[in-house]
Amino acid sequence: MRPRLSLAALVIALGGCATAVSLPYKPESPPAGAAISADYTLLADRLRVEIDTSGYRLEDAQIVKVDQKTVRPQTIEQPPVAGGSSSGIGIGIGGATGGGVGVGTGVGVNIPMGAGTRVQGNTILYFAIDQIGPAPWRLSVKVAQTNPAVIVLPAR
Repeated sequence: MRPRLSLAALVIALGGCATAVSLPYKPESPPAGAAISADYTLLADRLRVEIDTSGYRLEDAQIVKVDQKTVRPQTIEQPPVAGGSSSGIGIGIGGATGGGVGVGTGVGVNIPMGAGTRVQGNTILYFAIDQIGPAPWRLSVKVAQTNPAVIVLPAR
């Protein structure tokens, strides 16, 4: 009985490690339906921005400069599409013949629903430093099924 109790405690303890930790920068006005957050890293000539979209697909992203001009990312690394819900239809026929031999046939159809709206992981954006200027940066993002949001990325 002790080994089972220890195993159960281990599973519960490790289950807590699976919870996602949001990134440090949040929108000024969070959109309803998704907890969006971001973080950034300064590279030699680019700004790398990581966005947690709560599993929703990123539809648009840009940095809005002080003069209200916008700069689009040079590169976007989208995470893979998550295996969404699906609906299935199945027909099966089975039976047994006199000698106890079973015969079965079946037909199945699978129709994916909502394909492409959910993703696994965070989205990565790269902006050219010479185009966006110094921090702070105002990152405007639009995530599927939410309103646009602005995340301020401060100087560190």
